Amino acid sequence: MHMNHSRYNLIAVLLLALLCVAVTACDDNIGTPDEYVTRLLRVQVSGDLLSKQDISVRVTDDKGMVFSSLTDVDGEAIFHVPVGIYEVTVSHVSLPEHGWRTVYNGSASNVVVGLNNECSVQLPLTVATTSAIVIRELYVGGCQRNDGSGWFYRDKYVIIANNSGEQVVLPGLCLAIATPYNSYGINKNYDEDGHLNYENEGFVPAASSFWYFQGDEVVFEPWEQKVIALNGAIDHTLTYANSVDLSRPEYYCTFDIERYNSTSAYPSPSELIPTSHYLKAVRYGDQMESAWPLSNTSPAFFIFTPPEGMTPLEFGNDASNVWYDEGRALPTFACRKVPVENILDAVEVFSTAWDEATKRLTASVDVGAVYMTARYGHSVERRIDEQETERQGHVVYLDTNNSTNDFIERDHASLKDE
Repeated sequence: MHMNHSRYNLIAVLLLALLCVAVTACDDNIGTPDEYVTRLLRVQVSGDLLSKQDISVRVTDDKGMVFSSLTDVDGEAIFHVPVGIYEVTVSHVSLPEHGWRTVYNGSASNVVVGLNNECSVQLPLTVATTSAIVIRELYVGGCQRNDGSGWFYRDKYVIIANNSGEQVVLPGLCLAIATPYNSYGINKNYDEDGHLNYENEGFVPAASSFWYFQGDEVVFEPWEQKVIALNGAIDHTLTYANSVDLSRPEYYCTFDIERYNSTSAYPSPSELIPTSHYLKAVRYGDQMESAWPLSNTSPAFFIFTPPEGMTPLEFGNDASNVWYDEGRALPTFACRKVPVENILDAVEVFSTAWDEATKRLTASVDVGAVYMTARYGHSVERRIDEQETERQGHVVYLDTNNSTNDFIERDHASLKDE
């Protein structure tokens, strides 16, 4: 086929010009493709950093080749790389401190390392915090009885996991629920603009009461998971084949018969479970309840540490920190205001049995929700972060503060697999 060579050359020149515009160059002369000449690339990180040293910087060329280096005490990483076009990235997570990790992120694309001189890149990092302690699974919906005559729901549990390879020491750990207890029905805690009236107040209300671990500290070893029986720390499978065994000696349980006296909700725990594994309750709301009002269908469940300088009991008994559900200043509606910065993790559950649902957790804590079907042994479980799992060589759970993305509904509780 005949081709107009002048027109062809003009198109080539225009394409080359567009390529030059699309990149940020330290030196436009990158040489011919077969030249392998190394040049100095300096990457300087900046931002609100406690330490600039030992931050991992990755430099990736347009063919997928990766170079890595750690920053020095001044926050500079040095590379000797072939001339070419690169992407520079940082995703650095600090060691856990009191259950929290600091995440530093930054990237620079289309960095050209040329033939004629060294290249320097300024890389400002954004800073965020994330909890190393996450809710791995929540099972509250119960299961079918053996003869199919109904459902059994006194076998609830939660699994809380250390999502890191470092030991985490918490100054206390508490389990709480937001109000209303169910996602469906009327929620009177919204303003005229359709926002939760505490959305911008920096807290989430812990309704009625909360449970807390005994002792001054709660220790999670690397990757450790703690199973907590929320009802009946016994082997329920002896009575209901579809249920779960919550009697193992390493498990924990909510059991404080002086504060919640329902023996059907809280039978005496298995003798295999040490009394030091009993979580205690602090009550400040409805005193007529015989059991913690954890929804069987759609709870808004969260875990937190007490504010600095306070024990869980002191925090729960602080009457000055009161907030009233629906704005009704009566003891029955009393809640405690848990500061958002103390909330380690949360999961908002909506019921599949109802068309309507309203959020109770604020967007800064959990911007989404996961749907669950009750009565058939289902649970909600956190998804696995495939990329981080491959990188760290251990199961790492996804944690984006969005239950829509982070959780899935299981067709059976994970403890049934053990």
